[in-house]
Amino acid sequence: MVGLEYRRAVRLAAAVVVAGLAAVTPALPAMAVGLPGTDAFSITPAPDSAGLAPSYFSMTVAAGGVASGTAIISNEGQTTEKLDIDPTVGVTAGNGGSAYADPTHRCSGPGCWVTGLPGAVTLPADSKEQLQFTVHVPAKTAPGQYLAGITVQPASKPLPVPLGSKGGRSLGAVIIRVATVGVAVTVGRLSALATRLQIRSVSGVALETLPRLDILLENTGQTFAHGTVKASCVVSGKSLRFSLLAGTVLPGQQAVIPVNAGGLPRGTPVPCTVRLSYGHGLVDTWAGLVTVPALPRTRIIHTGPGVYAVIPAGGIPAWAFALIGLSVLALAAVVVLLLRLRRVRHAG
Repeated sequence: MVGLEYRRAVRLAAAVVVAGLAAVTPALPAMAVGLPGTDAFSITPAPDSAGLAPSYFSMTVAAGGVASGTAIISNEGQTTEKLDIDPTVGVTAGNGGSAYADPTHRCSGPGCWVTGLPGAVTLPADSKEQLQFTVHVPAKTAPGQYLAGITVQPASKPLPVPLGSKGGRSLGAVIIRVATVGVAVTVGRLSALATRLQIRSVSGVALETLPRLDILLENTGQTFAHGTVKASCVVSGKSLRFSLLAGTVLPGQQAVIPVNAGGLPRGTPVPCTVRLSYGHGLVDTWAGLVTVPALPRTRIIHTGPGVYAVIPAGGIPAWAFALIGLSVLALAAVVVLLLRLRRVRHAG
């Protein structure tokens, strides 16, 4: 019996990060692997006439137009694999970078443009199969860049992998093996599309004891955009500087870019300036006060079975002990007084 099961605990999906969409991160092969030495499968674009295979599909299609592509699914494992094939839609990961929605048998967004794929294929060990597909762009699609994907995963539900046991209960995880190849579609002339990435807000947060700046970026343009974030904050007359590469943000979407900011005080507003460089020489700037939250005033401790208490974060202060001591003395005095009254009554 599996006491605790993580339905999607380990998602071994080396999903293609679209190079050129997020040049700061190299594209990876769209491969999913299982336990070492057992099985592996992948999906990639077919090689061109020179024998070179790009890491993702990149198509320029007019609104109402059609394009086609050929994908190769490979089974590098030691057993036959039956694989489900589904189109999916590209999304912006929470901290930036392109990702893909969980595949379902119902498409959404640009994922619906990808047609002609079989629902499933069965591949013997160490074999490959070519799959033809078509991209149909709806007639009224606005100019811009769009991201879809083709996802491959085992057709059968995986069995839990034992991780150990504790207290008489076993612990396991269900490993979902997924591989996705990107299908980037540009509608209209790329040179005519607007690239616009903006800083919407900057807030101070704390990750345990580490101060951090959370920078909310929004892509209000028509193209995939990524950039470089540089922040500076003035603390006690000294300028602290931080920098980070911001991954892809898809058009019309947002991402929160975390920047570790060691040295920022807690609970005190400090002036900060954030500069975002993106595209070809484009810049957006934000300036304002940022406050990293102070340490919590209280913390919860477990004092017994099902019993919890809230105490100050720094422990119980001396004045609290003194107050507790006075309360105990007062209670003792009341008890002594009651005992004396009782004796007087009995004597009478």
